[in-house]
Amino acid sequence: MVIVTATLLSTGTATAGSTAVNALSGDGDTVVTARQGRYHAVIRRTQHGVPHVLAADVKNAGFGQGWAYATDRGCDLADQAVKLRSERSRWFGPGKDNANLASDFGYRTLGIRAKAARELDNLSPNVRDLVTGYAAGFNAYLERTGKLPGWCAGASWVRKIDAVDVLSRERDLSITMGSATLLGAMTLAQPPAGAEQQRGTAAGVNAALGGKLVAEQARTVMRGEERRTASLGSNGWALGEQRTADHGGLLVANPHFPWEGENRFWESQLTVPGRLQVYGASLGGLPGVQIGFNRDVGWTHTVSGGWHTTVYTLKLTKSDPTRYLVDGKPEGMTSRTYSVRVKAPDGRLETVRRTMWHTRYGPVIDLSPVDPSYGWSRAQAVTFQDANINNAGILEQYADMATARSVGEIRAAQRRHQAVPWMNTIAADKSGETWYADTSATPNLSAEGIAAWMSNPFGVLDGSDSHNAWQKEPGAREPGLVPFDRQPQLGRRDYVFNANDSHWLANPEQPLTGFSPLFGFEGVPQTARTRQNVFMLRKSGPASLSGDDGRISLSEAEKGLMSTRALTSDQLLAPAVRACRANGATPVVVEGVNVDVTKSCDVLADWDGRFATDSRGAVLWRETISAVERAHPGSVTNSGALFEVAFDPTRPVDTPAGPAKDTAPALEGLAKATLALKAAGLPADVTLGRVQYTVKNGHRLPVPGTAGFLGATNVVEYLPQPGSSLEPATPGGTPLPSGDLTDKGYPVNTGSSFMLAVSFTRSGPVAKGLLSMGQSSDPRSPHFTDQTRAFARLTMSKRPFMEKEILADPHLVVETVTG
Repeated sequence: MVIVTATLLSTGTATAGSTAVNALSGDGDTVVTARQGRYHAVIRRTQHGVPHVLAADVKNAGFGQGWAYATDRGCDLADQAVKLRSERSRWFGPGKDNANLASDFGYRTLGIRAKAARELDNLSPNVRDLVTGYAAGFNAYLERTGKLPGWCAGASWVRKIDAVDVLSRERDLSITMGSATLLGAMTLAQPPAGAEQQRGTAAGVNAALGGKLVAEQARTVMRGEERRTASLGSNGWALGEQRTADHGGLLVANPHFPWEGENRFWESQLTVPGRLQVYGASLGGLPGVQIGFNRDVGWTHTVSGGWHTTVYTLKLTKSDPTRYLVDGKPEGMTSRTYSVRVKAPDGRLETVRRTMWHTRYGPVIDLSPVDPSYGWSRAQAVTFQDANINNAGILEQYADMATARSVGEIRAAQRRHQAVPWMNTIAADKSGETWYADTSATPNLSAEGIAAWMSNPFGVLDGSDSHNAWQKEPGAREPGLVPFDRQPQLGRRDYVFNANDSHWLANPEQPLTGFSPLFGFEGVPQTARTRQNVFMLRKSGPASLSGDDGRISLSEAEKGLMSTRALTSDQLLAPAVRACRANGATPVVVEGVNVDVTKSCDVLADWDGRFATDSRGAVLWRETISAVERAHPGSVTNSGALFEVAFDPTRPVDTPAGPAKDTAPALEGLAKATLALKAAGLPADVTLGRVQYTVKNGHRLPVPGTAGFLGATNVVEYLPQPGSSLEPATPGGTPLPSGDLTDKGYPVNTGSSFMLAVSFTRSGPVAKGLLSMGQSSDPRSPHFTDQTRAFARLTMSKRPFMEKEILADPHLVVETVTG
């Protein structure tokens, strides 16, 4: 054990002029003293630098957590504070495609910081203490060190934060899948008359945006956009007493989140003896724990397959493009002009002003870069309504969940606050009860409104018809949302799960049906990843994790988290090898080129179908299936080019099935893959680790897993911009023809992130975990690369939870922090 500062364990002796408060651990040992009038916490870091914060009350626990977060990831929160204060342009100029201006004006329009300031006055005392303590801890660390470690070290824009900054971050998280994706569209929207005047410039800085940016942002809220690569995703399992080796609950969390930027996870534990003991992960800059467990219950989240925003068109009056009709009656838009300070190329600060517009639904937007018919013309305007714009309960809800003692109390906390913004919840407790729910904030459309939403390819509604407005019902967090009791929920004692398809198959033995399609669709083909999750959870079968007794132990759950299998290779590899063997030496013709696939066929025949770093054949397979999917979209989820038996809603997990009789698409895909690897200068049997990697400290570290569309549960992928952070992102490569390969291989900066398996045994929770991107974003820290290297080895570590486990950790480093 290493002691970083002097005072560590106190017996309660008070210093002059102070009042000593003794705090006892759950094991009855005196462990920390808090002094009235100052902050005081003990941070015990265990293996991989995970901080276990011990304090006498919640405010001091928040202080310790804020300090520890600043130590590990402070740049992320400092960056978000600048963003949410609408100061990006002031420090960094207008940005590429004027993205900084769009952000600044967008957040001013949404009033995120003003809403957060009002929220502060309405917080419960417990959460107010947590938030103010967290901000104080962050500031105390910054004051002591003078700068934050990591990518923003020494930056002039790094400033102290306050509680409003923390609450602004909370509110920004809630609109991640809604308003935050439409900032550019809001800023672009200007009435057709006098638009050029509205787009006034200062020192050559134009506040209008590039259409490409708007198009990229807006697709998140538009229906009908089928994306092979999701920016956010997850797998989550809760196993009950009928399926666990210990006959208690077992939780498996595997969020697929960015490894860079503000939405990467960070681990910690908070302990206030007698009041709080919770372990898990939080998203950048949020106090508390958002995925984790306590002594009695654990919970995780997956991104909902539903929609939390509705887009409307409005018919305008003939005389004024800022007045619109609802049921034939005119209404005026409201407007407000905002000013943003912008750093000019010569360093001077200029002022840019822009008028932003609102309707009864929400801000006016311009989606013409997505579709020209959805711009602001003299006849029509476009607007939207966000189910989470007034969501002020996220931290309150997690504070209640942190002290829950059962699945029932998790459910009660969600009923009370209804603050889940865009996620499903999966929970298990020590009694062996499980619960799945999509309690995410969802628009409550009437049957007529749903029909109209379904009939439009983008899900755009006619806002001039009040029948399409959100319906008010008792029991909802606020008028217009689906009430808690009408949201998809399922409790069972075998298992529930989700992998980002809809609620429909939370357990295939008891499908959830009859819910609004805005929660996600029922009776439709499931992704290969969803199907693979079910195959792993079944009592038997090649991918099953269960032992001979049909139950799953903690070690088997760990094996599932570290799995390198994929549905496509499990089901289609052997048929593909048979097809290419049958083809023999006959060249496969691709775009007029004769391709010899015999060597590639040999590579696939020798491959075990896994995606470990030393796997030979994994790259060739990904390129093969990717080529087929590009040539025949939907091949992985429907019959046709890869599968013979069509999807059957009565057998939704087991169909589509059987290799396609026509082997030409698969052979053509293999030929294209052969050409792609040759063009990249790679042998057909190249190891996955040579091609798939993340970059840290200038070094390429191999990464296991693969893209989700292949049916892998251990997903790793790449995003050009993995969030809104200004942290330099891992550079991507230039795509090669036909497949997924780039001239830089498969760089990785998103995917399996916080992986947790926790079993509730008779003697308490036992947990194994891995944070794939590492605890620290500081390249000088040993915890910058340690867990990324462990991920390459497919190795998880025990997560200490009880006091005796923490104090016995051989890597223990203890620091007392005060402020």
